[in-house]
Amino acid sequence: MDFNEEYVRKLAEGDREVQHHFTTYFTPILRIKLRSKLRSPQLIEDIRQETFMRVLQAIRKHNGVQSPERLGAYVNSVCHNVMMEGIRSNQRHRQMPEDDPGIVDEAADPTKTIIDQERRKMVASALAELTPKDRTLLMQLYFEDRDKDEICRDMDVNTDYLRVLIHRAKGRFKSKLNRSSEEKH
Repeated sequence: MDFNEEYVRKLAEGDREVQHHFTTYFTPILRIKLRSKLRSPQLIEDIRQETFMRVLQAIRKHNGVQSPERLGAYVNSVCHNVMMEGIRSNQRHRQMPEDDPGIVDEAADPTKTIIDQERRKMVASALAELTPKDRTLLMQLYFEDRDKDEICRDMDVNTDYLRVLIHRAKGRFKSKLNRSSEEKH
């Protein structure tokens, strides 16, 4: 698509047809870009809307976009910046202060290493004893860190029933793990 000064001017003036074309043209492009980096459909939609809002605000400012022919690249870079802001704000772990002494190397403890290896074996053994359905569900949820909405779609169940399936699978896993632990001792 070739964007020109007239297109950007009409976009800045709020021309409904041009705005519709703008959002219709860029929505699939942004969704593809965001889906490759993010899992949450809601976060993808929020970033897409925020991108459009920021681009339109910049266009409406006097001399907001210097090169109309590079509008596509501009939208892409704004989307990238908004995505990075979203990722930073949704981080699970806070960043460590610069003066932090660092992480203690626990791998130097051979006892801990042996215990960790034993635990991994017990978990693998308990998982192997589960039904394929339970094993797949727990692996997707806890090891692959998949979104529950994706799992619901894959399994063709609603979120309430997924909670039931997870509860049952965790119960069976815990039972197998406890039995494996008792056999060791």
